[in-house]
Amino acid sequence: MKLLTQLFLVSLIVVKIVLGTVFIYRAEFDPLKDAMASEEVQKEPEATEDTGESPAYDEKIDLEFFLARQSELRLEAEGLERKRAELLAIQEELTKKLATLTELRNEIRAMTAERDAADQAKMRHLIKAYSAMKAQKAASLVEKLDTPFAIELLSQMKGEAVGDILSFVKVEKAARISQGLAQRK
Repeated sequence: MKLLTQLFLVSLIVVKIVLGTVFIYRAEFDPLKDAMASEEVQKEPEATEDTGESPAYDEKIDLEFFLARQSELRLEAEGLERKRAELLAIQEELTKKLATLTELRNEIRAMTAERDAADQAKMRHLIKAYSAMKAQKAASLVEKLDTPFAIELLSQMKGEAVGDILSFVKVEKAARISQGLAQRK
């Protein structure tokens, strides 16, 4: 987008320069005009009789047209420069906002990583605690846990410890936990 805007501005400036050069050349340095003017001096009585206009009037029209066109191009260039300044201000603002958003995204990722690490540490602690308990005591606690959490907890324990604990859990809950463990792996 920035490159496209710059190319557009450069092309407008080039057009302005070319048109300005053409009009200046046409107004001041046109050799054909000088040749035609010398011929018109010889034919002047005929031209003034038909149209009533003089060659000086044509030059005045060309100069007026050139000056009018030059002022239009100047106004257009000023408008483009204002728009360019506005676009640069908007671009700078967007760059700042993008930097802020990137910083916030990085902070959120860091906070999420910290939270995940804390959750994993808590889960490892619970796994150690349940593994250290006698199977009957651990089973009575597992029966009170939500099934998804019990599945998560038991899935990270050794198979032998899970088997000992599930042998003391009520049959319906043990079946749901076993099914969840089977689907998890």
